[in-house]
Parts: sequence; structure tokens; C-alpha cells
Amino acid sequence: MDHLRLEPKEIHGSGMGEHISYQAGMRYGSESSSSYQHQKGMGSDGEQVRERDKQRKVNSLVHRAWIVANAASGMAVDDECKLKFMDLKAKRTHRFIIYKIEEKQKQVMVEKVGEPAQTYDDFTACLPENECRYCVFDYDFLTPEGVQKSRIFFIAWSPDTARVRNKMIYASSKDRFKRELDGIQVELQATDPTEMGLDVIQSRAY
Repeated sequence: MDHLRLEPKEIHGSGMGEHISYQAGMRYGSESSSSYQHQKGMGSDGEQVRERDKQRKVNSLVHRAWIVANAASGMAVDDECKLKFMDLKAKRTHRFIIYKIEEKQKQVMVEKVGEPAQTYDDFTACLPENECRYCVFDYDFLTPEGVQKSRIFFIAWSPDTARVRNKMIYASSKDRFKRELDGIQVELQATDPTEMGLDVIQSRAY
């Protein structure tokens, strides 16, 4: 007898681009046979009931995750998000911008802006340890030939310690939000500080 199981297939952890997908699949051959033999040897109706309850819980979690991801994809973007970005890009009045999703308002909003004189360390110090954020950073640098240049980075901050719901909301809204910011030159996705360290920024700037 073959058993239909709903299993987590994979977690894509491209930092903020993380999403969870699930696969319903049939188990065949020796695995199916061993599963059948295991159920035959359960020995009590109580254990079979517990197995069914466990499967129902998995199905419920899958369903709730699907609802959260689809609801989050409809997040609106506050006008200030684009205005501040244009100021950073055209007028260079900000060194960085940190954006936060406000779930109650169902929109992305500006949480903090950095002054032009602030450093990359000032920027990273503003990021929460256990919550996701979208960020833009204007990085100035000199080429090996001594030419002054700059690159506008979009950083999707999705720390490993953030709640799964928080990660899913940011991941499902990221692409739509990024399209609102015309002029992004480099994208980074980070799950811990080492993935967005200054050395990473420098290597991606060229």
C-alpha cells in the first residue's frame, strides 16, 4: 500500500529571498514496503491515531504558510519609500535607508535614514538582530586607477534568528518592493552579518 505524504521539499535561503515550497509525492518500492511493515507492527490503534494527528498538523502548517506568503505579496509601498530613495540617488542627501514592513498597515515604510557622513558600521548597527529589513546603502569607493565611484546596494536582511513568519513576509514582498526603487545597482541577501560585511560590499562594488 502506497502512502501519500506532504513533505517540506526545500527552503531557499537566498537571504531575504527565502521561500518554502512543499511537495506531495508518492513513496514507492522498498520505502513504501518498509512503511507498510512499520504500520502493521504498530500494534495499537492509539499509535495510528497519533500518526494521523501528526499528519494533520503538518498539513495545517503548510496551509497557514501558504496563506501568509500570499497575503504578504500584496503589501503596499508608502510614497516616502520612493521619495527617500530618489533623494539618495539623485541628491545624495542620505547614506542609507532602512525599510520596515508594518503588518498592521500592510505596507512597507521608511524606518530610518542615515546622514551622508555616516559610515557602513553606523548603518549595520541600526539593523535589528532578530527581525528582517530591506535596506539601501550608497557606497563610495576608489577604483585601482584612483577614480571616485559609487554603487547603490539593495540589501535584504533576513537573520537566521528571525521568526519564520517574518522571513516569509519579507521574502514574498521583496521583488515587488525592489521594482519600486529604480536605480538599484547591486543586490545582496544576508542571513548573518558576515554575508554583508564591508569586505563583501567592497568585492561586489567593482
